[in-house]
Amino acid sequence: MIERTHEMYSRLPKEIKQSDAERAFELLSEFGQENQLTKNDKAKAEALRELALAEITRKYDFYEKLFAAVFAERKAITEGFFRVIDQGIREKNNELVFAGLSSLSGLVASSPLTNLGVLNNQ
Repeated sequence: MIERTHEMYSRLPKEIKQSDAERAFELLSEFGQENQLTKNDKAKAEALRELALAEITRKYDFYEKLFAAVFAERKAITEGFFRVIDQGIREKNNELVFAGLSSLSGLVASSPLTNLGVLNNQ
């Protein structure tokens, strides 16, 4: 801004005559308009920042709730498989133990975050 002010000042005539006075006021008016644009640009930038912050906050809230739900569901399923395994052990039922272990193994091997990229594209 200082450079622009200096540039505008250097364009002003050194000796101001009646005819030059009008030109000087025109140049000062242009400078004032440019300064106003700068204020508008700052307001636009602030509005864009606020929008971006709101979008980030919205996504954070969404993913926080999503992860809480996904991991709560996985916890409940895991506990269910352990109940099946415990029941198989109590009843000395190897097939029930094997089914519980197999299901638990499949759950543990899968990642609840596998399809996270799909959510990012929506």
